[in-house]
Parts: sequence; C-alpha cells; structure tokens
Amino acid sequence: MRIPHPGLPFLVFRSILSSATSEPFSPALEAAYQADLAGEKIRMLHIACFLCVLLYMSSAFLDAGALPGHVAGAWIVRSTVVLATIIVAVAIRLRPEAFLRHYTTGICMNALIWTAGVEALMILSDPKDLAWSNYYAGLILVAMALYTWTYLRWQHAGLTGLVIIGVYVTVALFVQGMADGRHWPLLAQNCFFLVSANVLGMASMAIRERFSRQAFLLKNALARDLKLEEEAKRQSQYRSEHDALTGLPNRVLFLRRLDELLAARQGAATVAVLFLDLDGFKPVNDSHGHAAGDHVLAVIAERLRGTIRASDLAARLGGDEFVVAVPLADANGELVLRRLRAALRAAIAEPVEFKGHQLRVSASIGSALCPHDAGSAAQLVDLADQAMYESKRQRKRLVG
Repeated sequence: MRIPHPGLPFLVFRSILSSATSEPFSPALEAAYQADLAGEKIRMLHIACFLCVLLYMSSAFLDAGALPGHVAGAWIVRSTVVLATIIVAVAIRLRPEAFLRHYTTGICMNALIWTAGVEALMILSDPKDLAWSNYYAGLILVAMALYTWTYLRWQHAGLTGLVIIGVYVTVALFVQGMADGRHWPLLAQNCFFLVSANVLGMASMAIRERFSRQAFLLKNALARDLKLEEEAKRQSQYRSEHDALTGLPNRVLFLRRLDELLAARQGAATVAVLFLDLDGFKPVNDSHGHAAGDHVLAVIAERLRGTIRASDLAARLGGDEFVVAVPLADANGELVLRRLRAALRAAIAEPVEFKGHQLRVSASIGSALCPHDAGSAAQLVDLADQAMYESKRQRKRLVG
C-alpha cells in the first residue's frame, strides 16, 4: 500500500488557494473595490453581531448541564461578550467611516472578543463538566463567522484563525491542565477540527473573494459600457439636431424649439423669426475655396451667438442661411427687433480674417411675426424666408 506524502494536504490546499486567488488590483482599482464594499462590510458585521448575541444568549440553556456549578459565572461571561458586541455594533453605526478605516483590526479584535468569551466559559468549567471538553465547538462558530461574515483578505483571516487556535491550545495546556498525556488525544481531536474549520474557511473565503473581485470588474465594465452607450446616444442625438460645422441647432431642433416658444407665448407677447441669407458668400467660396467658406460660416455663427440675447435662438438651416427666433414680451418689441436686425447686419459685415485675406459678406434679413403673420413654426420660417428674398430683390433694385 502506497503511503501518501505527508505534505500532500498542504500542497492540495496551496493549489486551491492559488487557483482561487485573483490577480492583484492596481492601487486605484483596489481603492474603488474597497469603497464599493463599504456598505456590505457594515451590513455583514451587523448581521454577525446580531447572530453572536443570539447564539451567546440562546446557548445559555446548555450551561445548566454543561457546567452546573458555574451557571452564574457563565451568565456574567455571556453578558459581558453580548454587551461588548452591542457596543461594537452601535459604534459602527455611529462612526462607520472610522470602522472602515480600521476594518481589518476591528474585525480581528471582534473575533478575539468572541474567542475570549468561549475560552472563559471553558476556564470556568471543571474537568468533569461537558463544557471543559466540548465548548471548544464555540470556537468553530467564531471561525465560521470570521470567514463567512467578513471581507478580510483570506491571509488576514487565516492569521486570526491561527491566533484563535493558539489561544485554545495555550489555555488547554496551561490553564485546563491538558499537558499530561491523558488528555492529549482529546486535545489533538479538538485541534484537528479547529484547524480543519479554519482551512476550509480560508479556502472558501479565497474563492469568494475571487468571485467578488470578478463581479466588481464585470459591474465596472457594464457601467462603463452603459456610460459609453449613453454618451454615444447623446452624441448621436446632438449630431442629429445640430449643424456639424457651426454647432448651431439645425432646422429640426430649431422648429421644435420655436414651437415650444410659440406654445409658451402669453397675452400680447409676440415671437419674431429673422431669416438671414449671406450676400457675397459664393464669391468667397469661388475665389478662396470651400475651406475659406467654412471658416466664414463658423465665424458668422459665433458672431450670431454673441449678438443675440440669451432668450433668443439661432440656427443654421443649411448653406449660407441662418435663422433667429426672438421672443418679444413687451410693447417695445418692434424697437428691439429693429435694433437686433441692425446689430446682426453690422456683426456679419465685419471682415473675416483667413490666411492673410480679409473676407467680407453681408446679410439680407427677412422677418415674420407670431401671431400677426402666422401661428406655426414652419409657416413663420417660410414667411420670413419670403420676406428675406423680397428684401434681397429690393436691395438689388436700389443698387441697380
């Protein structure tokens, strides 16, 4: 019969941990992961504290049979551990940020408090009492809580579990008197179960941490994809409603916004639409190229933005045609409109610098008013367009 190598269990355990452990995160990603876990860390420890209180108090009925001569002392021990646990839970609720800053230390100290309670019950018992030999099982429950209800790194949890085992062995040898040979089988048996519980706990915690980190990465990737998709939709929506060259609203967005202005009009308020067509733009394109024409259009659009009021709306309909919606809420609307028309003509007439050339265009402007001329956005734009062409014909007649 082939005898297994004595180091085989360790090699198997190391293999499990290495397969369960994920690649380390960068410092920034690790900080984000820990921040994402913050709420869950607090919630899980509150659950662990509640279960501790419940188990410590509900298992008190065992004391009458397990350590009959020390029931009062056992109640003092249990009450002390329960009170300490409640204080910890309340402190975490009041100062969660401090708890999260010292999470590892706090969790390990909490586990050691629960361990101290179990050991104190065993110290109280007499060798003939069941508690003297059997209450070590409470340490297995502590180990289960350590590995199940916390988000320690498995290395830190394993070190804490090792301390718990060390405390048990120390108390058993030097306080309970198990150093004599008669109790070594019992000590070995209890240590076997304690060590096994910690080994299984570390392995399961390592696997859980790996899956937790993978889930975090997947959630981040999904959130990033959704953000990119939302940004793509926003960009697509923007491009569908704005002129690519000037950044001004296009015809679709302008008509919708104009309809909104018309719907919001109250009382005697009016809304004017100014239709602008650039005169002299074709010679600029023909003489200096389309790059020069595009530059002129972009500059004119910027001048429109700087000339109109915040409540007005400018748009490029296409080619060298622009349009402006002007809400007029008072009796001086005609004066405001006349001044705005003059300001627009002056701004457009300013020369545009392009590669050492002074490019000049002017504007023909037509207008239409709601409700005087029309009541819908499309009708107002059409009427303003017709008025612009009429203005252009009159200027040509005057020049001719």
